Amino acid sequence: MPKSHGIKRKSRHIFTKGNVPKGLSHLLINYSIGDKVVVVIDPREHKTTPHRRFQGRVGYIKDIGRRIVKVGILVGDKQKLLQTKFNHIRPIK
Repeated sequence: MPKSHGIKRKSRHIFTKGNVPKGLSHLLINYSIGDKVVVVIDPREHKTTPHRRFQGRVGYIKDIGRRIVKVGILVGDKQKLLQTKFNHIRPIK
């Protein structure tokens, strides 16, 4: 069988439901531009899922839309911009 090198390769542990909080309270948080957030991938939502390399990264909210949040993350010395839904981010504690 040929090797698979897809985008979700080696991500079985990251995309388990064990790291997802129960309930919908994380969707009711009001964010503002400049807030620090942590990217925590929610495996229940497949659209707008960030790449697994961004799991656990801290970034700043750049723009807020009706359904989408743009998060700026530093990877090395480059600025990456993620477009994701609200259920893939959490406020930093």
